[in-house]
Amino acid sequence: NFEVDAGSKGTFDVKYTIRGGTVKNMIVDSEMFELIVQIDAIDEGVITLDLPREFIGAEKQDGKDDTFIILIDSIEIPYQESIIDKDSRTVTIDFEQGDSEIEIIGTYVVPEFSTVAVMILILGIMATVAMTRNKIQIKI
Repeated sequence: NFEVDAGSKGTFDVKYTIRGGTVKNMIVDSEMFELIVQIDAIDEGVITLDLPREFIGAEKQDGKDDTFIILIDSIEIPYQESIIDKDSRTVTIDFEQGDSEIEIIGTYVVPEFSTVAVMILILGIMATVAMTRNKIQIKI
C-alpha cells in the first residue's frame, strides 16, 4: 500500500506492485483530475495499481466506466485493465528504464463531496427553503 496525500481532503491508500523500479511518491493533482506516480525505473518493468473508485475514476456521463488517459513522462501510452469491481479498477502499465513520472488522468480524483455530504447539503437547502416559505406565508 502507498498512502497518498490528498491535501485538505486527507489521505487514501493505493495498492500496487512494481517490477523493474521503485515508487518514490504518489500525489494528487485535483485540478487535472489525475494521480501522479513518481517512479525510479532502473530497468524495463511493469506497475500494477489498484485504484479505489471512491478517490479516482474515469466515467462517462451515464455513469459507465470510461478509459483512463495514461501518460509516462508526458507521452500517452496504452495500458491493460484487469480487475474491475464496484470498489476499484486495476490497471497495469509497462514502463522503460529511465521513466520517472506516470500520470493517470480520469474524470474525477478525490471528489470534493461524498454522496452522503451531497445528500445532507440538498436536505439542508430544502429545509431552509421550506422554513423560509412558511415564514413568508405567516406574515401575509
